[in-house]
Amino acid sequence: MAFVSRRYDDTIDEIMDMSIADGLKEALVNSGFTRKRILTYGTDELASVLKIEQYVSNIVLEAAKQ
Repeated sequence: MAFVSRRYDDTIDEIMDMSIADGLKEALVNSGFTRKRILTYGTDELASVLKIEQYVSNIVLEAAKQ
């Protein structure tokens, strides 16, 4: 999997360990999300930023809680 983002740190590992699709992981990393940041967003805001459906943002949020 090729990521556009060149930064690498523990926050990327947190995202990569989430139980979600690889495409969502890539979108999160490229948008600068961390698990902590995901948890501060509501599903509406997360859906808007990532340009995904709200039900998908709910899946992302639930995965970040685990």
